[in-house]
Amino acid sequence: MEFTRQLAEFVAEKDFDDISPDIIQQTKLLILDTLGCALGGYTLASEEVEWIVKFIKQQGCQGPSTIFADGCKTSSAYAALANGAMVHTVDFDDTHMGSVAHLNASLLATTFAMGEERGASGKEVIVSFILGFDLGARVGRSVMPSHYKFWHPTATFGGVAAAGAAAKMLHLNADQTEYVIGHAADAAGGLRYGVEKGDFSKTMHPAFSAMKAIVSAGVVSLGADGPVGLLEYPSGFCNAYSEAPVLEPLVSELGKKYEIMEDSIKSFPTIQCSHTAIQTTIDLISENKLQKDDIAEVNILHTETVKGQGCNYSPDTALAARLSIPFCIALAMCDGKVTLDQFTESRLHDPEILDCMNKVKIEASAEFKTKYPETIAAFVDIKAADGAVYSGSQIYPKGDPRNRMSVDEVKDKFRSLALNTFDSDQVEKIIDSILELEKVEDVSTVTGLFVKG
Repeated sequence: MEFTRQLAEFVAEKDFDDISPDIIQQTKLLILDTLGCALGGYTLASEEVEWIVKFIKQQGCQGPSTIFADGCKTSSAYAALANGAMVHTVDFDDTHMGSVAHLNASLLATTFAMGEERGASGKEVIVSFILGFDLGARVGRSVMPSHYKFWHPTATFGGVAAAGAAAKMLHLNADQTEYVIGHAADAAGGLRYGVEKGDFSKTMHPAFSAMKAIVSAGVVSLGADGPVGLLEYPSGFCNAYSEAPVLEPLVSELGKKYEIMEDSIKSFPTIQCSHTAIQTTIDLISENKLQKDDIAEVNILHTETVKGQGCNYSPDTALAARLSIPFCIALAMCDGKVTLDQFTESRLHDPEILDCMNKVKIEASAEFKTKYPETIAAFVDIKAADGAVYSGSQIYPKGDPRNRMSVDEVKDKFRSLALNTFDSDQVEKIIDSILELEKVEDVSTVTGLFVKG
């Protein structure tokens, strides 16, 4: 069966008016959330952002597309490179649990950079974002979970998602779209090392995905061809990137079920698999009025996906700490909360944090994957120094499709991030512009708000 072809036709032929208002609304909230990660990351991860922005400026490339917050105008490919990295610096962006990928970083970077370049409307940005997401998520479902043994899905599936969005932004036909998908699948990369170690390679994964997508779509629009049927080809993407690929999810309920409605918004600035454990720990500490010295041990029974990730007991960077469940639980034990401003150099070496980390024990349950699919369930037992045991659990973290954030909660999260870089008046204007994005004739009138005054 020509799975790649069916996906290419779906992306090329679907239009904004074919998509229901509830999907449009949720997509705008996801765009707002992702943009908040970028605008907050610009200040909160200024060193990492400067590395990539300075490099782009050294290239001397002029163009129509904006690097968020900084305001530098460059080519769409370079703007996407910078903005994709900026989103992912603070690790507070979305998670699609079916693929365990942060797809929105590469999608936001791709659609807004190309939108400015082409004078695209808000509707074009939204529909490209939705269709690209669907493509990347479906490819992810087809090759997980064995794909995650070596690869970072944000990079591999994010590149395919961005390719679909880029092809749609250029209004490519089905033949051309299939070429672009093929190029993205052929160019996929990004090892899980960055997730486990928390180095800059992880930040660059959605950046490279977005940039390569724009390049691939651009050369195809100028007449280049590309791989055909590469997703299902015997030595193609799905077979090469999975020990046991299942191709049916590529097209199952295509056009009826949109994967973007399965996306999660993060409620903590940490690895997604830590959220249910963090919330349960915070709740138990608060409900039972526990102090860190009252706690002898925190035992976490987690969904099996956690095994091999999130278990770093010696993080040496702020990013590595956000990817470490023991560190996050230690913050909860010491402070009763987990927020971005806690991930500092001093906390990495804080003796109290290190002591609390050693009290955290994590075990994986093979049963949870079947019992609680597409979530990271956590059952937590806190053993007190006096022998008392306090138990609790959370199945779906706040922001999950089954435990959604309200519009006001998404706005509040955006404010908490964007106010690190912009004043409140500008932040409110950005919120209003994104929530009415489908009314915008030229997205360039919106991106001007994303620049520091």
